[in-house]
Formats: sequence, C-alpha cells, structure tokens
Amino acid sequence: MAKTTDHPRPALVFQVLSLRKIRLYRPGAPQTMKMFLRYFKLRCALCAMLFAIFYVISPSMAFSQGMSPLYGDPITHQIEKGDVLYGIALRYNCSYPAISRANRLRNPNEVRAGKELFIPSFMILPRHNHEETVILNIPEFRLYHFLSKKEVKVYPVCLGLPTWQTPRGQFQIINKVTNPAWYMTNDMSEKMAIKKEVVPPGPLNPLGDRWIGTSLEHIGIHSTNQPMSIGRPLSHGCVRLYPDPARAFYEAVSVKDKGRIIYEPIKMAVWQDNIYLEVHEDVYQMIGDHRKEFEKVGKLLEIDVDYLDKTALATCLTEKRGIPVVVGRVSKN
Repeated sequence: MAKTTDHPRPALVFQVLSLRKIRLYRPGAPQTMKMFLRYFKLRCALCAMLFAIFYVISPSMAFSQGMSPLYGDPITHQIEKGDVLYGIALRYNCSYPAISRANRLRNPNEVRAGKELFIPSFMILPRHNHEETVILNIPEFRLYHFLSKKEVKVYPVCLGLPTWQTPRGQFQIINKVTNPAWYMTNDMSEKMAIKKEVVPPGPLNPLGDRWIGTSLEHIGIHSTNQPMSIGRPLSHGCVRLYPDPARAFYEAVSVKDKGRIIYEPIKMAVWQDNIYLEVHEDVYQMIGDHRKEFEKVGKLLEIDVDYLDKTALATCLTEKRGIPVVVGRVSKN
C-alpha cells in the first residue's frame, strides 16, 4: 500500500484566493442583486479555473488527495550463498532485469555472497486519469492497479518485442477467463509463417491459468509459463504477469474497469520540497533524446531545470537505473 500524506493542493488554491483578496463586493460598487450575481459567477469561474490548473492541467493530477506521488520504500538485500537474481526478484515482487539495471550489474548471472543489492521497490507513481484504475508504463515494465484513492498495487510485467510492440492507448477490461486455451491469431500465423494452432489449458499454454482480456485488439493481461521473461520485451504484444500475481490481479480487477497503456521513460515528482527524477530505457526508441524528454516533463511540472543539481541530473539521465533520485530542491524564494 502506498504511503499517504495529506494532499497540499486544496489549501494552496484557497491561499491564492486569499492572497488576491477577492471579495464579493468592492467598496462603492452598486449593492444590487444583479451585481451580486455577476460577482458571484465571476468568483465561481475563477475557483473552477484554479482547480482545473491544479488538478487537470498539472501532471500531478495522478495523485489523489492523501496520496504521495512516491510509492514504496528503498530496500536493500544482502546476498547469501546460493542466491540467484531471479529468486531475489521473486521474493520482492520485481523483475531480475530491474534489479540488474538498478545496481548496474554487467552480468546478472554473477551475484556474489556478501554483496548488497538495491531493490527497485521505490518508485514515482505515473500520472493518470482517476477513472482509469489500471496504468501500464511500457519503459518501466510495470502495471499499476489503483484500488482506491489511497491504495495501489504494483506488478512487474513482460511486454511486446520491439518488433511486435505492445500498443499504447486507453482500454477496458472486457472478459476474464480461468484456464484459457490459447488461439494463435491470423497476424501471428502470417508473420511467423507457421500454421495456426490451438494450445489447450495446461503447462504448455503460454497464457498460464489466468486471462484478462482488454478492448485492444488481441491484447490481454495474463499469467505465463515463462516467468523469467518478466521485465523484458519478449511477448507478441500481450502483457505477462508472474503466475501468483496474475491470480491476485485477476481477483482484484473487474470487467468494464478502464485502463491505459502509456510510454513514459522519464518520470518526475515534487514531494516535501525534493525534486525526484526516475529514468528508464527508451525500450521502443520512441523519444530519441532523454535530455529533451526530461526538459519537456520538467516544463509541465513548472520546474526550472537550470537550477537542478547538474551532476546528479547527468548521472541519472546517463545511467537510467529506473529508481527515483533527488536532483534538486524547490526554491523557497
């Protein structure tokens, strides 16, 4: 569950109104009902505009009242004899490629006893429309399920190959199936030049034992018989989950729930005067320049990027570790 703290924006709106000393009547203004209604409508319009600025236009719209824009806590793991990265990832509900990136491991197959690993369990929540309870961010290989305004569950996923990409866009959950059969699509048969086949439920079924269908053509969220693919772009467009988390998500989600697949390799948040930056790989090569994308996101958050810690910023953009890093503080001036 996300750590929660009272949201500051409503108080800020009323502080702005107070500072501008907006009143219903000005000294000397005609005190008529007509004027009263005119002033009242004007103030209501201004309040609506301010709320729109703070809750709709701002990228911080993702964060409900009472929800921090940060999820989880930093965790470290002391490697013991016999540990393997995949097993460690399962223990902490993340993927081994994510642990590898967070710790800058050149060879994820070589982990030595006694070494301390940083577990990527601390992250910035993605922006979202609150009607959309399932958000999947392609570059970070994570699915976010917003159960309420103050609770969110996070699942590591496998996504489509760069040559067979998971599509972006809004979707709706259209069906749920236990122990599904797998039907090869016409598109897959043509691209792979193989005969269409049907795989019945069982250990050889690539869908595992849970299927959650979406309104995106041929795209579903499902379990898998290849759990080591989690955290990597290896599917034919569908979204794979670890088997146990797939069952949990299956029970938690409902038909007609809305969601969105987004592509945000750069995430930023301001919390308790700290400016956090989280950078991921451009897995589908869609942004080209991480620095330009960072500047774009910073502009949306109205952050003057010229006054950030240049060393921390450059390191974060270069290493792309996929973990939040403090790159500056909000100026009090």
